[in-house]
Amino acid sequence: MEIKNLNLVNVPLEVLTDTIRDIVATELQKVIVLSTSSNNNENIEEILTREQVSTLLKVSNTTLFNWDNNKILENHKIGRRVYYRKSDVLDLLHKL
Repeated sequence: MEIKNLNLVNVPLEVLTDTIRDIVATELQKVIVLSTSSNNNENIEEILTREQVSTLLKVSNTTLFNWDNNKILENHKIGRRVYYRKSDVLDLLHKL
């Protein structure tokens, strides 16, 4: 592969680090989804984003944050992104 143009931009190290971390987290999420989809459909654990959970439960992001701190609903982080297991969310919904 031949590089025809190379543009250099002055970017703070922290911004570059955060950008790389987000890209790697996104790619890892794709790998996780692909690896679970190759298993039986019965074993697939669907994950939801913070926005999906707050919409489903009709609560704010602050409430989700408080529930995590109080161990009411456990979140899982990939990089800086927050995800929830759909089964955990549905269990909480049944309890409520």
